[in-house]
Amino acid sequence: MGSTFERTARASGMAARQRLAPLKLGSALAALAAASLPALAIAAEEDLPGDDQIVVTATRTPLQIEDAPATITVIDDEQIADELATDIKDLVRYEPGVSVRRAPARFGAALGATGRARNEDFIIRGIGGNRVLIQVDGIRSPQGFSFGAQDAGRGGYTDVSLVKSVEILRGPASALYGSDGLAGAISFTTSDPVDLVEAGQRFGGFVRASYSSADEEFTETAAIAGLFGDLSAMLSYTRRDFHELENAGEVGGLGSGRTLPNPQDGTSDAFLGKLVWDTGAHRLRLSGEYLETEVATDVLSGQGPAFLFGPFPSWIVDDLTALDTTERGRVSIDWTYVGEGAIDYAHAAAYYQTGEDVQFTDENRSPVSATPRPDRERLNTFENEVYGFSAEARSVFGGDAFRTTLAFGGDVSWTRQEGLRDGTEPPFGEVFPTRAFPATDFMLGGVFLATEFTFLDGAVTLFPALRYDFYDLDPTDDPLLPDFAGSAQSDDRLSPKLGVTVKLADDVLLYANYAQGFRAPTPYQVNNFFENLAYGYTSLPNPDLGPETSESWEAGIKFSTEAVSLQIAAFTADYDDFISQQVVGGSFTPMDPAQYQFVNYDAVEIEGVEAKANFRMGNGFYSRFAIAYADGDILSPGAASRPLDTIDPLNLVVGIGYREPQGRFGGELIATHHARKPLDETDGGYRPDAFTILDATAFFAVTDALKLRAGIFNIFDEKYAYWQDVRGLSATSTTTDAYTRPGRNASVSLSFQF
Repeated sequence: MGSTFERTARASGMAARQRLAPLKLGSALAALAAASLPALAIAAEEDLPGDDQIVVTATRTPLQIEDAPATITVIDDEQIADELATDIKDLVRYEPGVSVRRAPARFGAALGATGRARNEDFIIRGIGGNRVLIQVDGIRSPQGFSFGAQDAGRGGYTDVSLVKSVEILRGPASALYGSDGLAGAISFTTSDPVDLVEAGQRFGGFVRASYSSADEEFTETAAIAGLFGDLSAMLSYTRRDFHELENAGEVGGLGSGRTLPNPQDGTSDAFLGKLVWDTGAHRLRLSGEYLETEVATDVLSGQGPAFLFGPFPSWIVDDLTALDTTERGRVSIDWTYVGEGAIDYAHAAAYYQTGEDVQFTDENRSPVSATPRPDRERLNTFENEVYGFSAEARSVFGGDAFRTTLAFGGDVSWTRQEGLRDGTEPPFGEVFPTRAFPATDFMLGGVFLATEFTFLDGAVTLFPALRYDFYDLDPTDDPLLPDFAGSAQSDDRLSPKLGVTVKLADDVLLYANYAQGFRAPTPYQVNNFFENLAYGYTSLPNPDLGPETSESWEAGIKFSTEAVSLQIAAFTADYDDFISQQVVGGSFTPMDPAQYQFVNYDAVEIEGVEAKANFRMGNGFYSRFAIAYADGDILSPGAASRPLDTIDPLNLVVGIGYREPQGRFGGELIATHHARKPLDETDGGYRPDAFTILDATAFFAVTDALKLRAGIFNIFDEKYAYWQDVRGLSATSTTTDAYTRPGRNASVSLSFQF
């Protein structure tokens, strides 16, 4: 891989690193501590899983999780560390109803993108991709993108080692957070310096080393923080070195029949830094964050004869390798006020963020006939450069008999989004370099009002919210698309939300929730442009493409005491104007090419039930249970309904554990069950068998500062595959083992806090 375009790919990555050097330096100023965090402060009595937690994602106002009129989950840094999670896939493995697709790396140079995005994205109740809002410290992550052999997901934009807590909100979040909150929200929060320093001390931090056999990943994290009067600072760094994710395949060699994973070598560097000035009522914080991941793949499954038309090979692939790089950088400054008076809380922030995904592929070919088959390369990039501002404030009025909390604010961001398609030996009729859509300036903004009315000494609470959103999409006159003029678009949307809770007793709460969501179309969907007239098709822009919308209803009951917490919820959701690429004209001939266009085409209906429970005993024993089931249909004009295959089959988690009251040692045994996807809920593709796997995790505090954690996963070495990983695979596929997850594997970590 010493070709011109590989050097170009590496140069592109180097240039990006140079552009982001100030981010790295700013990151270095504070980051060493958000990592996976102050896991080692051993209090007289440690909190047990399921203890009271304060959340803000559900209503924009702080309240205890058992009082929220929604289904929301909080995963903190201690739980992330105890479960030995290394990425977002591990983060939600014990969270029914939420999943991350991770297909095996079996992509091609110009055809096929299976597994190219690695951990693609979060899927909440069957809806994923850009339809789920992801934010870090209140700043939304850049969008994902897929076109042809390129697949740039958002799962590589956050390193869980830098996270203090994660809030997962199920159901539309647009009334509070705007576009992308169509199906739910994932909110990551990183640590501040004070989170790493014990009370009465000036300095603190930790170091951690871990190993996971599933992909032979070694991880090292270091974090340090200091308090200097009103000023504090922190810096954290995480390094990861890993290989391909193992599976239960047994067939090696070259070609599409291979089921062993394709060899991969990967590295990741993540920095987080913060500088904080805090006077009590006022806090001013400067944050810097940078993440870079590089993965090299030897695509052995794509080598050998290539069959495109009929039983005879079109050419021979002698070598197929790839080098993919993902980067995200962020600098932000924010001010927070907490005090008394007409405004008791205020927050304002400004930020600059970049996200870049570079995918390079080198394919060496030999002809099988007189037709030449030159070697070819592909260099595909997708970039987002974002500036943004946000502000909000809260006020509380009244007393116990009647209390009102008012939250109001807004945000706006400006994004330059562009993608590049480059390489050698372009498809017939195409010239490199080019783009799938013109470089586009994309403005997204909104203002919201969220209120909380409490009546009858807290027995009844209403949570109404309303947000007005607006967006403007303005394509540039792109010199790489000289024969194409993009279409500008602007639109706005009102998104209401209403929640209500009724306390039947101190420990029993009924709730109901209605919410609307929306997602603005992406620059790629409005101005997708591609022509292959020799093969009789083209793709047209759609200046009239409208936003996707959703309505959801949820109702449930919560029971919470010091020993038991229980929640049962039922929900239904209607998604309208789903954006889909359709043939809108033409007859697939060079003189009358078919015309593809993104249009508001489909509607989706989903309904389901979820339940979860936690039990805690005073002697340190505890247990947990969670289950989720949903079903959905796609409704298309002039066609019979068909099943929505992005919904997971019924899945449940049961765990029993022990945590010594002083926090010196503990462990948990966790069983996970996934049912087989019913045939009538699929389009007839491959359906993996039902499975149950058993995991065990444990920790031991060697000293007050030194903690050892270990886990054994898939203890009985079950061969299994997740539905999200295999959906779309043919029912007659002979390589289903390639889509399985690792057999028995182990993880271990050692942390030292100082």
